[in-house]
Amino acid sequence: MHYLSGLTGWLNRYKLSLGVSLLASALLYFVLEPPAIADLSEEHRHYTGELLQSWDRGEVVVLLRHLERCDRYDVPCLTDKSGLTARAKLVGDELHEDFGELGLDKAIVYNSPALRTAETEALVFGDVGEERDWLASCEEDFIDNALSNKQADRNLILVTHSHCINHAQEALGYAEELPSYGSAIFLSLEDNPEVVKVLGFIDPEDWDLTFGH
Repeated sequence: MHYLSGLTGWLNRYKLSLGVSLLASALLYFVLEPPAIADLSEEHRHYTGELLQSWDRGEVVVLLRHLERCDRYDVPCLTDKSGLTARAKLVGDELHEDFGELGLDKAIVYNSPALRTAETEALVFGDVGEERDWLASCEEDFIDNALSNKQADRNLILVTHSHCINHAQEALGYAEELPSYGSAIFLSLEDNPEVVKVLGFIDPEDWDLTFGH
């Protein structure tokens, strides 16, 4: 009986110790897990005022994922299988209006030379962008390249790919999440070009909700 009583006590202590260890591990996971970039159309809409002010001052870098690629779907293409779907044009037209309302007089646009990013740039920005190879290759120094191409008092819009955006997310200390087609992540450099503030992202269908149009 003493043996069984001792065994029961040991098991209870083991369960308690195991429970504490699991709780500590869970807390450590949440502490160390990188945060997700804020969705500006949801609970972080208070950043939109800051975004508009930074945009007016030419302090913003935008990472824009290309629109829907055609080689992943059995649907008509805009021009070629390596480019966009034909239905992506509707989204591109809407984004053209959205960015137009923000104002592009202080904006510089670069795009990856891939057809799907070139077509996205043409639909959204009217074919004013310049091609940059580093927006397709997307090495680990992607975010450094992006920031080094930012000119003072000019917003920089980069039309690129999901894996490039993932490099940027990791470099900035955020969780790597797959952005939607046409999703835009907004970074603000404010007064110091070496200090990057991640304001959040807007999915293409959420611009009106975000800015209250």
